[in-house]
Amino acid sequence: MASGPKRGVGGFSEWKCAICGEPVIEGQRFVLIPGKGYAHIECLAAKASSEGRLSGDALAYYLASEALSYAIVRLKEAERVASSDEAASRIESVRHRVEDLAGELEALLAGAVGES
Repeated sequence: MASGPKRGVGGFSEWKCAICGEPVIEGQRFVLIPGKGYAHIECLAAKASSEGRLSGDALAYYLASEALSYAIVRLKEAERVASSDEAASRIESVRHRVEDLAGELEALLAGAVGES
């Protein structure tokens, strides 16, 4: 099961990939596999592909999740460079909603490749 994050380089949260065992660092594209922990999204896709479980639906969830992961990283950067607390707070609120959507897609992806 996923344990709490430790603080890694630059103060970013860090976990171990449930598939490859290497660090998963906040800002990288990752997915939460229910009951197993965090994994690099690329590791999940590669594992599913090598096992013949990367269906059209799984690929669609992967691509959509990839887009939201990129948006989250950019929103975090926008929060850091905002010149007012109000702007940072509004961007943070949007980021939280995008993170919720990303979580939904990640759960669908994990289910589509049989990792849920």
